[in-house]
Amino acid sequence: MNAPHRLTELRRRKQLTRQELAREAHVSERQLARIETGHVRLRKSTLERLAKALDVAPEVIVGAQPLPEADNEVPSLEIDSDSLKALRKGKGLSRSALADKAGVSERQLARLESSDLKRRAVRATTIKRIAKALGADVKQLSGAPPVAPKPVPREHGRVGLRVSAQLRLAFDLVGLRYGPTPRQVIELAPLLFVLLAEGSLAWRKERVAAIDEAIRNLRELSDESQFSFAHCVEDIAEGLEYEKGSIANADLLRDDVRREQWEFAGDGEPFAAFLRKMAEDVGTEGTVEFERSDSAVGWSNAIWGAEPYMVCKDTLGELTGGSKYAQWALVHGDVQLSKIPKELLKPEAKDDRIAWLESKLSDDERDRVEIEPLPLLNIKPNEGRSDTEAGHPAGEPQ
Repeated sequence: MNAPHRLTELRRRKQLTRQELAREAHVSERQLARIETGHVRLRKSTLERLAKALDVAPEVIVGAQPLPEADNEVPSLEIDSDSLKALRKGKGLSRSALADKAGVSERQLARLESSDLKRRAVRATTIKRIAKALGADVKQLSGAPPVAPKPVPREHGRVGLRVSAQLRLAFDLVGLRYGPTPRQVIELAPLLFVLLAEGSLAWRKERVAAIDEAIRNLRELSDESQFSFAHCVEDIAEGLEYEKGSIANADLLRDDVRREQWEFAGDGEPFAAFLRKMAEDVGTEGTVEFERSDSAVGWSNAIWGAEPYMVCKDTLGELTGGSKYAQWALVHGDVQLSKIPKELLKPEAKDDRIAWLESKLSDDERDRVEIEPLPLLNIKPNEGRSDTEAGHPAGEPQ
């Protein structure tokens, strides 16, 4: 691609994030980032998908035709945070479920519902997608009186979670390794989450106690005139109070501290740090793997409170025998693990199993394998070509 900046300019004119364009053009965020920075050759099929998503001729993207006039940029509308929140709750939708249906990120939706800024200017196309997902009129989101939430009927016990091919694979790998069905894992999820949440808060309390002790020591030293510079400890003490308040509010992501706009708030994710520490303490190498968001192009904010992760990596390796084509087929949803014939899961059927998995890849997908790195499982409900119902056990009719 001779003019990668063209693609970035066109995306910004449409007021699309990289994530949104990647979704509409059916490419990965990482691939799109590499295209925009000129680090990967742009294949014809990918170029055509990008051109269609941007509503321009392919020749415009590669620089063979001039950029169109910029007077047709997407207009913006105002969104009322209270109305959005009330409509979502009235539909009995979680924030992640609405983000999934509307094709926006959960973090973007959280910002739109934020009470610190009641009205926000948002792209009209985004508001329309959210309104469509809610079955509401755009006017209701743009300032109409909030809709009273309707209680979810007691008899409505089904979660009905739609998940990506990658998350479904994670469920299936857990079942293959440890035994529980996806439904049973979901039934355990609230208990496991609370244990992890309280564990992370307890971990932060321990660190706060250690900092408290260090502050007391520094204050004692600052009484000596030659150590008067130790008075800067008061900045640390201020931050410690923010941290204590965040812990008291069970603020797992330290959002309270960031909202205070404290000078040294930082952008670290304490829950993600606790999960990584726990994995290291338990010794899960080969079973659990994390990818740091700050070092992975296009993978930030992959999931609430955690870094992109892979579970049962060694189990997946055994299934695919090291074949990147076989692994790609499972990771990207060309075939579900639960659909592999039982006779092919036997250890002695390894070669036949790998050949069967590789046969599920189209020629186009085989080309992608050659140019794109195989990612960790980007556990994200609104991505993946094969949406499946997580509430169903592996192999159960959907």
